[in-house]
Amino acid sequence: MTTEVLIVGGGPSGLTLGLFLADHGIKSVVLEKAQNIETDPRGVVLTGDALRSFWKLGMGKRFASIGHELGCLNFHQTTFQNRPSLTLDLNQDMMQHALPSTILQSQPRLEHALREMVMSSKHCTLQSSCEVVDRDEDADGVTVHYTNIDGKKCQIRASWLVGADGKRGIVRKHFLEPTAGVKQEAGIFEYDSTWIAANLRINLPTEKTHPSFPLWDLGYDSKAVYDLFWPQEWHFCRPPGKPTACGRFGPQADHLWRHEFAVPEWNESMDAVKVFWEQLTPMITRSITLPDGTTAPITFPTDCIEILRCRPFNFSHRVVNRWFAERTALIGDAAHVFPPFGGQGVAAGVGDAETLAWRLAVIIKIEKSRQTSSSFRASLLQSWSLERRIGIDNAARLTLQNGEWCNKEATLLGTFWIAILNLALKIPKPFKIKLPHVAADADGYSSCQEGAFLSTAGGGTRLGQIYVQTYLPGNEPVTIELSDKALHRVPTVMSLLVINTSSQQDDTDLREVFARYKIHSDILSAESIVHFNFGKLKTQRRTDGKAVSFPAPLHMLTGYPIRIGYDVQQFQHRLGDSQAKYFILRPDGIIYAKARSISDLEGCLKALEINFS
Repeated sequence: MTTEVLIVGGGPSGLTLGLFLADHGIKSVVLEKAQNIETDPRGVVLTGDALRSFWKLGMGKRFASIGHELGCLNFHQTTFQNRPSLTLDLNQDMMQHALPSTILQSQPRLEHALREMVMSSKHCTLQSSCEVVDRDEDADGVTVHYTNIDGKKCQIRASWLVGADGKRGIVRKHFLEPTAGVKQEAGIFEYDSTWIAANLRINLPTEKTHPSFPLWDLGYDSKAVYDLFWPQEWHFCRPPGKPTACGRFGPQADHLWRHEFAVPEWNESMDAVKVFWEQLTPMITRSITLPDGTTAPITFPTDCIEILRCRPFNFSHRVVNRWFAERTALIGDAAHVFPPFGGQGVAAGVGDAETLAWRLAVIIKIEKSRQTSSSFRASLLQSWSLERRIGIDNAARLTLQNGEWCNKEATLLGTFWIAILNLALKIPKPFKIKLPHVAADADGYSSCQEGAFLSTAGGGTRLGQIYVQTYLPGNEPVTIELSDKALHRVPTVMSLLVINTSSQQDDTDLREVFARYKIHSDILSAESIVHFNFGKLKTQRRTDGKAVSFPAPLHMLTGYPIRIGYDVQQFQHRLGDSQAKYFILRPDGIIYAKARSISDLEGCLKALEINFS
């Protein structure tokens, strides 16, 4: 059996990689050791660009059954019984991508949705109950040996092998550590601690099941009781000695609660469930004034709390010293791990997958027509590893900041910083301050000196996303869609965004320019052109019938999920150069290069020809 990319591990990272490869027409096989999806929820947070990536794959409508949107982050000085000292409002379009900032998901539901998409894919195949046991690698590819569901010894030949099999997976631990010295090392901050992590299902009490529960006499119904003891949103708490991260996750109707807290004194003689109840019980106890005027402690009925999982975990922040060796690469937890208070684990793996997929697609497409050099392959993957290290470090900084609030006692400096943040969140546009992780997202990989973009031509930053109206040939009325979809409706890996043109002569000139360069036609060609106009509606249609998009005015977006602070002009602002007319775009939303004129564009195409050959 042969394929182009073999992926070991059928979690979110591996399945996402397979789907993005499929978008580029690259065949892949995913080998998953387990037969069924792990029913115990693990990662519960999806943030930032991970959601944007999933929307690109067409998963947007599925998220109502996967989880619910997080409205705010609450930081409490003690427990979630008390008012938060800081609340970060996440309902705004702070990431400038017209999507939720965070979704609290059920990972089994996410993986089920991803598997359904893989099953309908022409290019990606999932094989469960397959345990990888060995590999042979040579200059042209990798042969992987595994046992299938029947215990039969099998092998598969691939051009590339990607380990998405977790922090203890065979690809890194048994293949790359002994042969290439690949290992996980401390990231930008040191963290190593034992936490107890519990997943709970809350069964709502009723007057019939718990007739003596005191809150019925105060007018509470089942939902009000649930909301009182298990408040909405996500909570970072710091009760003495027990930093805690907790909140609802998954679809609201499932009544799921994640509860994680640090246990620095943990040893194997301790009972995790007993420690859990000792920590949780005070948090689900409220001081309630009864009808007779007396105050009494009321505890949520513990027989309504179903423990789905409760056990200790060792959390740390570690990153591999090398992301690839020859034709084997690592993504997700195989490459990096995070503590729980940042919610960055799944998102980081998805970022790894999307940014690796287009690079592998470039290499494989070129190799179909001619031999590539090992130096070219290494250079392209080295740019990936350097860019991803920036992404991981940015995620770690967000994790560290959350950890500072969650793990440490309040300080004068911390109190001052909270006050500044609260002020920043209330400042109106156009004076609004960007939070650090938001600014880092917009900066993309521009600080990477060896990234896969032309820094001398303004490359490296990340595009924002808005709703656009697109005139498609033969399609009336216009289509309203997200700009990511409009930008990549091309048959090539990259696209060429052309701003404010309306004549057929412009495209003719561009075709003549492309003809002068030996850029692989699957990477960028005259078929890669995407037209955006920012003028008035009546000037948008092209005389040659080509598709053209323009920012959709707000009055046309009735019924669409428009977020607080949504700014239709931010797409232009994020392009960064008001005089630029041509933008070479990577499929992961990073600008490869900008050009103000045909002459400037020719310089960019020449560099692209050199860098991708």
